[in-house]
Amino acid sequence: MRNSFRWRELAVITLSMALAWGFRGQHGHERGAAIAGAMAGLSFAAVTGGPRWIGAAVIGSMTFAIGGSLSYGRFVSLAYAGSWEAILSLALIGVAWGGLGSLGLGLGLTLSQYRLWERGTIAGGLLVVWFLVDHLLWGRLTGPQDLATRQMMALVLLGSWAFLCAYVGVWRRDRASLRLAIAGAAGFGLGFPLAAWIQGVGQTTGIPVDWWKVAEHLIGLCGGSALGIAAVTLEPSWTLPLAVRPLERWLATVWLLWLLPCWLIANNLDFWVVEQALLPVWVGKAAWGALSLILVGLALWGWAEIRRGRTFVISWSPAQLRTLFLSFLWVVTFISASKDLTHGPLPHPTSIVFFLLALLVTWSLRAGCKTSRGRAGRSCQPGKARGGGVS
Repeated sequence: MRNSFRWRELAVITLSMALAWGFRGQHGHERGAAIAGAMAGLSFAAVTGGPRWIGAAVIGSMTFAIGGSLSYGRFVSLAYAGSWEAILSLALIGVAWGGLGSLGLGLGLTLSQYRLWERGTIAGGLLVVWFLVDHLLWGRLTGPQDLATRQMMALVLLGSWAFLCAYVGVWRRDRASLRLAIAGAAGFGLGFPLAAWIQGVGQTTGIPVDWWKVAEHLIGLCGGSALGIAAVTLEPSWTLPLAVRPLERWLATVWLLWLLPCWLIANNLDFWVVEQALLPVWVGKAAWGALSLILVGLALWGWAEIRRGRTFVISWSPAQLRTLFLSFLWVVTFISASKDLTHGPLPHPTSIVFFLLALLVTWSLRAGCKTSRGRAGRSCQPGKARGGGVS
Protein backbone atom coordinates (compact mmCIF):
# COMPACT_ATOMS: atom_id res chain seq x y z
CA MET A 1 0.00 0.00 0.00
CA ARG A 2 1.23 3.47 -0.80
CA ASN A 3 1.39 6.07 1.91
CA SER A 4 -0.22 9.35 0.84
CA PHE A 5 1.07 12.56 2.39
CA ARG A 6 -1.24 14.12 4.98
CA TRP A 7 -0.68 17.25 7.02
CA ARG A 8 -1.94 15.67 10.24
CA GLU A 9 0.74 12.98 10.06
CA LEU A 10 3.40 15.63 9.55
CA ALA A 11 2.04 17.56 12.55
CA VAL A 12 2.39 14.50 14.80
CA ILE A 13 6.02 13.97 13.77
CA THR A 14 6.96 17.66 13.91
CA LEU A 15 5.40 18.33 17.31
CA SER A 16 6.89 15.11 18.68
CA MET A 17 10.38 16.20 17.67
CA ALA A 18 9.82 19.71 19.04
CA LEU A 19 8.88 18.12 22.37
CA ALA A 20 11.74 15.62 22.24
CA TRP A 21 14.35 18.33 21.68
CA GLY A 22 13.00 20.04 24.77
CA PHE A 23 13.66 16.79 26.64
CA ARG A 24 17.16 16.80 25.14
CA GLY A 25 17.84 20.15 26.76
CA GLN A 26 16.28 19.02 30.03
CA HIS A 27 18.69 16.08 30.42
CA GLY A 28 21.56 17.00 28.12
CA HIS A 29 24.32 15.18 26.29
CA GLU A 30 23.87 11.64 24.93
CA ARG A 31 20.91 10.67 27.09
CA GLY A 32 18.77 13.58 25.97
CA ALA A 33 19.66 13.19 22.31
CA ALA A 34 18.85 9.47 22.44
CA ILE A 35 15.28 10.37 23.39
CA ALA A 36 14.96 12.57 20.30
CA GLY A 37 16.09 9.76 17.97
CA ALA A 38 13.74 7.25 19.54
CA MET A 39 10.84 9.72 19.40
CA ALA A 40 11.41 10.27 15.69
CA GLY A 41 11.35 6.58 14.79
CA LEU A 42 8.34 5.83 16.98
CA SER A 43 6.37 8.77 15.59
CA PHE A 44 7.07 7.48 12.06
CA ALA A 45 5.78 4.05 13.12
CA ALA A 46 2.67 5.56 14.68
CA VAL A 47 1.58 7.62 11.67
CA THR A 48 2.47 5.10 8.94
CA GLY A 49 1.62 1.82 10.64
CA GLY A 50 4.98 0.44 9.44
CA PRO A 51 6.64 -1.95 11.91
CA ARG A 52 10.02 -1.44 10.22
CA TRP A 53 10.25 1.93 11.95
CA ILE A 54 10.76 0.24 15.35
CA GLY A 55 14.26 -0.73 14.23
CA ALA A 56 14.72 2.86 13.08
CA ALA A 57 13.76 4.11 16.54
CA VAL A 58 16.32 1.84 18.22
CA ILE A 59 19.26 2.64 15.95
CA GLY A 60 18.22 6.27 15.53
CA SER A 61 18.32 6.75 19.29
CA MET A 62 21.93 5.58 19.28
CA THR A 63 23.10 7.70 16.33
CA PHE A 64 21.39 10.83 17.66
CA ALA A 65 23.08 10.12 20.99
CA ILE A 66 26.49 10.41 19.29
CA GLY A 67 25.67 14.03 18.51
CA GLY A 68 24.97 14.57 22.20
CA SER A 69 28.71 14.76 22.75
CA LEU A 70 28.82 18.07 20.86
CA SER A 71 28.97 21.37 22.73
CA TYR A 72 27.30 24.32 21.01
CA GLY A 73 26.06 26.70 23.72
CA ARG A 74 29.01 29.07 23.40
CA PHE A 75 28.33 29.58 19.68
CA VAL A 76 24.75 30.75 20.31
CA SER A 77 25.61 34.07 21.94
CA LEU A 78 28.38 34.73 19.43
CA ALA A 79 26.06 34.00 16.52
CA TYR A 80 23.47 36.51 17.68
CA ALA A 81 26.27 39.06 18.18
CA GLY A 82 26.94 38.81 14.45
CA SER A 83 29.83 36.35 14.25
CA TRP A 84 29.59 34.61 10.89
CA GLU A 85 32.04 32.00 12.10
CA ALA A 86 29.69 31.13 14.97
CA ILE A 87 26.67 31.05 12.63
CA LEU A 88 28.50 28.70 10.27
CA SER A 89 29.63 26.57 13.20
CA LEU A 90 26.04 26.20 14.42
CA ALA A 91 24.90 25.22 10.92
CA LEU A 92 27.67 22.61 10.68
CA ILE A 93 26.78 21.24 14.12
CA GLY A 94 23.16 20.95 13.02
CA VAL A 95 24.11 19.18 9.80
CA ALA A 96 26.46 16.80 11.62
CA TRP A 97 24.09 16.03 14.48
CA GLY A 98 20.87 15.83 12.48
CA GLY A 99 22.47 14.16 9.47
CA LEU A 100 24.23 11.39 11.35
CA GLY A 101 21.25 10.81 13.64
CA SER A 102 18.79 10.68 10.74
CA LEU A 103 21.07 8.35 8.80
CA GLY A 104 20.73 5.96 11.72
CA LEU A 105 16.95 6.13 11.35
CA GLY A 106 17.30 5.11 7.73
CA LEU A 107 19.71 2.28 8.50
CA GLY A 108 17.29 0.94 11.09
CA LEU A 109 14.56 0.96 8.46
CA THR A 110 16.62 -0.83 5.80
CA LEU A 111 18.84 -2.97 8.03
CA SER A 112 17.81 -6.23 6.36
CA GLN A 113 19.52 -5.07 3.13
CA TYR A 114 22.94 -5.04 4.79
CA ARG A 115 25.14 -8.05 5.41
CA LEU A 116 26.26 -8.91 8.93
CA TRP A 117 29.84 -7.73 8.38
CA GLU A 118 28.54 -4.40 7.05
CA ARG A 119 26.42 -3.87 10.13
CA GLY A 120 29.34 -4.68 12.39
CA THR A 121 31.70 -2.40 10.48
CA ILE A 122 29.30 0.56 10.54
CA ALA A 123 28.57 0.05 14.25
CA GLY A 124 32.26 -0.26 15.09
CA GLY A 125 33.13 2.81 13.06
CA LEU A 126 30.47 4.90 14.79
CA LEU A 127 31.68 3.68 18.17
CA VAL A 128 35.20 4.85 17.33
CA VAL A 129 33.85 8.23 16.18
CA TRP A 130 31.92 8.64 19.42
CA PHE A 131 34.98 7.73 21.50
CA LEU A 132 37.09 10.22 19.55
CA VAL A 133 34.64 13.07 20.04
CA ASP A 134 33.34 12.34 23.54
CA HIS A 135 36.62 11.29 25.15
CA LEU A 136 39.72 12.30 23.22
CA LEU A 137 38.58 15.68 21.88
CA TRP A 138 36.37 16.46 24.86
CA GLY A 139 39.36 15.91 27.13
CA ARG A 140 41.25 18.58 25.19
CA LEU A 141 38.71 21.32 25.91
CA THR A 142 40.36 24.07 27.93
CA GLY A 143 37.22 26.04 28.74
CA PRO A 144 34.31 27.95 27.18
CA GLN A 145 36.69 29.93 25.00
CA ASP A 146 38.09 26.84 23.27
CA LEU A 147 35.96 27.12 20.15
CA ALA A 148 38.50 25.46 17.84
CA THR A 149 38.20 22.10 19.60
CA ARG A 150 34.42 22.34 19.52
CA GLN A 151 34.56 22.98 15.79
CA MET A 152 36.87 19.99 15.34
CA MET A 153 34.34 17.78 17.16
CA ALA A 154 31.63 18.87 14.74
CA LEU A 155 33.89 18.33 11.73
CA VAL A 156 34.64 14.75 12.81
CA LEU A 157 30.91 13.95 12.94
CA LEU A 158 30.33 15.82 9.70
CA GLY A 159 33.01 13.82 7.92
CA SER A 160 31.57 10.56 9.28
CA TRP A 161 28.14 11.53 8.02
CA ALA A 162 29.46 12.41 4.55
CA PHE A 163 31.42 9.15 4.27
CA LEU A 164 28.44 7.01 5.33
CA CYS A 165 26.13 8.91 2.97
CA ALA A 166 28.47 8.10 0.11
CA TYR A 167 28.57 4.45 1.12
CA VAL A 168 24.84 3.87 1.61
CA GLY A 169 23.74 6.14 -1.23
CA VAL A 170 26.28 5.43 -3.97
CA TRP A 171 27.67 1.99 -3.19
CA ARG A 172 24.64 0.34 -1.56
CA ARG A 173 22.01 2.43 -3.38
CA ASP A 174 20.03 2.75 -0.16
CA ARG A 175 17.90 5.70 -1.21
CA ALA A 176 15.70 5.63 1.89
CA SER A 177 18.63 6.07 4.30
CA LEU A 178 20.23 8.72 2.09
CA ARG A 179 16.97 10.64 1.83
CA LEU A 180 16.47 10.70 5.59
CA ALA A 181 20.13 11.61 6.16
CA ILE A 182 19.89 14.61 3.83
CA ALA A 183 16.51 15.70 5.22
CA GLY A 184 17.76 15.57 8.81
CA ALA A 185 20.93 17.46 7.89
CA ALA A 186 18.93 20.19 6.16
CA GLY A 187 16.33 20.55 8.92
CA PHE A 188 18.74 20.68 11.84
CA GLY A 189 21.31 22.64 9.85
CA LEU A 190 18.69 25.38 9.49
CA GLY A 191 17.27 24.95 12.99
CA PHE A 192 20.44 25.58 15.00
CA PRO A 193 21.34 29.06 13.64
CA LEU A 194 17.65 30.04 13.49
CA ALA A 195 17.23 29.07 17.15
CA ALA A 196 20.20 31.28 18.08
CA TRP A 197 18.52 34.23 16.36
CA ILE A 198 15.17 33.54 18.04
CA GLN A 199 16.80 33.34 21.44
CA GLY A 200 18.64 36.61 20.97
CA VAL A 201 15.60 38.48 19.66
CA GLY A 202 13.40 37.04 22.40
CA GLN A 203 15.69 38.19 25.18
CA THR A 204 15.67 41.75 23.84
CA THR A 205 11.87 41.89 24.07
CA GLY A 206 11.90 41.66 27.84
CA ILE A 207 9.14 39.05 27.81
CA PRO A 208 9.74 36.75 30.83
CA VAL A 209 9.99 33.50 28.87
CA ASP A 210 12.71 30.87 28.92
CA TRP A 211 13.97 31.73 25.46
CA TRP A 212 16.65 29.06 25.58
CA LYS A 213 13.92 26.45 25.91
CA VAL A 214 11.95 28.11 23.10
CA ALA A 215 15.05 27.84 20.93
CA GLU A 216 15.40 24.15 21.75
CA HIS A 217 11.80 23.45 20.76
CA LEU A 218 12.40 25.36 17.52
CA ILE A 219 15.40 23.16 16.66
CA GLY A 220 13.22 20.07 17.03
CA LEU A 221 10.45 21.72 15.04
CA CYS A 222 12.76 22.42 12.08
CA GLY A 223 14.40 19.00 12.18
CA GLY A 224 11.09 17.22 12.68
CA SER A 225 9.47 19.02 9.75
CA ALA A 226 12.21 17.99 7.34
CA LEU A 227 12.31 14.43 8.63
CA GLY A 228 8.53 14.14 8.61
CA ILE A 229 8.25 15.16 4.97
CA ALA A 230 10.88 12.58 4.03
CA ALA A 231 9.52 9.80 6.25
CA VAL A 232 5.80 9.82 5.44
CA THR A 233 6.50 9.61 1.71
CA LEU A 234 8.81 6.58 1.87
CA GLU A 235 7.33 3.42 0.37
CA PRO A 236 9.21 1.03 2.73
CA SER A 237 7.29 2.42 5.69
CA TRP A 238 4.29 0.32 4.67
CA THR A 239 6.04 -3.02 4.21
CA LEU A 240 6.25 -5.66 6.87
CA PRO A 241 9.79 -6.43 8.07
CA LEU A 242 11.56 -9.62 7.17
CA ALA A 243 11.86 -12.35 9.80
CA VAL A 244 12.87 -10.84 13.13
CA ARG A 245 13.67 -12.97 16.14
CA PRO A 246 11.13 -12.54 18.97
CA LEU A 247 13.99 -11.85 21.39
CA GLU A 248 15.09 -8.91 19.24
CA ARG A 249 11.60 -7.43 19.35
CA TRP A 250 11.47 -7.85 23.11
CA LEU A 251 14.86 -6.17 23.44
CA ALA A 252 13.67 -3.26 21.29
CA THR A 253 10.65 -2.79 23.54
CA VAL A 254 12.76 -2.92 26.69
CA TRP A 255 15.25 -0.43 25.21
CA LEU A 256 12.52 2.02 24.30
CA LEU A 257 10.24 1.68 27.33
CA TRP A 258 12.69 0.81 30.10
CA LEU A 259 16.38 1.44 29.41
CA LEU A 260 16.04 4.88 27.80
CA PRO A 261 13.57 6.14 30.43
CA CYS A 262 15.86 4.75 33.16
CA TRP A 263 18.69 6.77 31.66
CA LEU A 264 16.57 9.89 32.25
CA ILE A 265 15.59 8.75 35.74
CA ALA A 266 19.29 8.39 36.55
CA ASN A 267 19.76 12.03 35.58
CA ASN A 268 16.82 13.05 37.79
CA LEU A 269 18.10 11.07 40.77
CA ASP A 270 21.57 12.52 40.41
CA PHE A 271 20.04 16.00 40.31
CA TRP A 272 17.82 15.41 43.37
CA VAL A 273 20.21 13.37 45.52
CA VAL A 274 23.69 14.69 44.64
CA GLU A 275 23.32 18.21 43.22
CA GLN A 276 20.32 19.50 45.19
CA ALA A 277 20.62 17.17 48.23
CA LEU A 278 16.82 17.06 48.42
CA LEU A 279 16.62 13.29 48.88
CA PRO A 280 18.71 10.90 50.97
CA VAL A 281 20.96 8.39 49.27
CA TRP A 282 18.79 5.43 50.31
CA VAL A 283 15.92 6.79 48.20
CA GLY A 284 18.08 6.54 45.09
CA LYS A 285 19.09 2.99 45.96
CA ALA A 286 15.46 2.05 46.56
CA ALA A 287 14.48 3.51 43.19
CA TRP A 288 17.06 1.38 41.40
CA GLY A 289 15.87 -1.68 43.29
CA ALA A 290 12.32 -1.04 42.10
CA LEU A 291 13.48 -0.50 38.54
CA SER A 292 15.37 -3.78 38.65
CA LEU A 293 12.20 -5.58 39.72
CA ILE A 294 10.38 -3.99 36.79
CA LEU A 295 13.04 -5.37 34.44
CA VAL A 296 12.50 -8.85 35.89
CA GLY A 297 8.77 -8.43 35.31
CA LEU A 298 9.39 -7.36 31.72
CA ALA A 299 11.57 -10.42 31.17
CA LEU A 300 8.88 -12.77 32.51
CA TRP A 301 6.18 -11.04 30.47
CA GLY A 302 8.27 -11.21 27.31
CA TRP A 303 8.98 -14.91 27.85
CA ALA A 304 5.28 -15.61 28.33
CA GLU A 305 4.25 -13.60 25.26
CA ILE A 306 6.83 -15.33 23.07
CA ARG A 307 5.78 -18.75 24.36
CA ARG A 308 2.15 -18.02 23.49
CA GLY A 309 3.10 -16.68 20.05
CA ARG A 310 1.70 -13.20 20.66
CA THR A 311 3.21 -9.72 20.94
CA PHE A 312 6.81 -10.40 19.93
CA VAL A 313 6.21 -13.18 17.39
CA ILE A 314 3.72 -11.69 14.94
CA SER A 315 4.01 -8.33 13.24
CA TRP A 316 2.87 -5.33 15.26
CA SER A 317 -0.42 -3.87 14.08
CA PRO A 318 -0.87 -0.12 13.50
CA ALA A 319 -2.85 0.11 16.76
CA GLN A 320 -0.02 -1.54 18.70
CA LEU A 321 2.52 0.80 17.15
CA ARG A 322 0.48 3.82 18.21
CA THR A 323 0.21 2.40 21.73
CA LEU A 324 3.98 1.91 21.87
CA PHE A 325 4.58 5.48 20.67
CA LEU A 326 2.11 7.05 23.11
CA SER A 327 3.50 4.98 25.98
CA PHE A 328 7.00 6.23 25.25
CA LEU A 329 5.75 9.79 24.77
CA TRP A 330 4.02 9.99 28.14
CA VAL A 331 6.65 8.08 30.09
CA VAL A 332 9.45 10.44 29.04
CA THR A 333 7.15 13.47 29.45
CA PHE A 334 6.44 12.64 33.09
CA ILE A 335 10.09 11.85 33.81
CA SER A 336 11.33 15.07 32.20
CA ALA A 337 8.67 17.25 33.83
CA SER A 338 9.32 15.73 37.26
CA LYS A 339 12.87 17.09 37.22
CA ASP A 340 11.42 20.57 37.77
CA LEU A 341 9.60 19.62 40.98
CA THR A 342 12.44 21.24 42.92
CA HIS A 343 11.34 24.70 41.80
CA GLY A 344 8.32 24.78 44.11
CA PRO A 345 4.80 23.44 44.58
CA LEU A 346 3.42 25.13 41.46
CA PRO A 347 4.00 23.60 38.00
CA HIS A 348 7.09 24.98 36.31
CA PRO A 349 6.46 26.72 32.94
CA THR A 350 8.76 24.21 31.23
CA SER A 351 6.69 21.31 32.55
CA ILE A 352 3.46 22.97 31.46
CA VAL A 353 4.78 23.31 27.91
CA PHE A 354 5.86 19.66 27.94
CA PHE A 355 2.40 18.47 28.92
CA LEU A 356 0.63 20.78 26.47
CA LEU A 357 2.76 19.52 23.59
CA ALA A 358 2.25 15.91 24.65
CA LEU A 359 -1.52 16.45 24.75
CA LEU A 360 -1.43 18.10 21.34
CA VAL A 361 0.53 15.20 19.84
CA THR A 362 -1.87 12.68 21.38
CA TRP A 363 -4.91 14.54 20.08
CA SER A 364 -3.43 14.91 16.59
CA LEU A 365 -2.62 11.20 16.40
CA ARG A 366 -6.05 10.08 17.59
CA ALA A 367 -7.85 12.58 15.37
CA GLY A 368 -5.82 11.34 12.41
CA CYS A 369 -6.74 7.76 13.29
CA LYS A 370 -10.44 8.63 13.23
CA THR A 371 -10.01 10.30 9.84
CA SER A 372 -8.19 7.27 8.45
CA ARG A 373 -10.84 4.95 9.83
CA GLY A 374 -13.49 6.94 8.05
CA ARG A 375 -11.57 6.71 4.76
CA ALA A 376 -10.14 3.22 4.95
CA GLY A 377 -12.57 1.25 7.08
CA ARG A 378 -10.71 -0.91 9.57
CA SER A 379 -7.17 0.45 9.16
CA CYS A 380 -7.09 1.86 12.70
CA GLN A 381 -8.83 -0.97 14.51
CA PRO A 382 -6.77 -2.93 17.06
CA GLY A 383 -5.24 -6.14 15.81
CA LYS A 384 -5.81 -5.38 12.11
CA ALA A 385 -2.23 -5.25 10.85
CA ARG A 386 -1.83 -4.09 7.28
CA GLY A 387 -0.44 -6.92 5.22
CA GLY A 388 -0.97 -9.54 7.94
CA GLY A 389 1.19 -12.58 8.24
CA VAL A 390 4.01 -13.59 10.50
CA SER A 391 7.26 -11.63 10.21
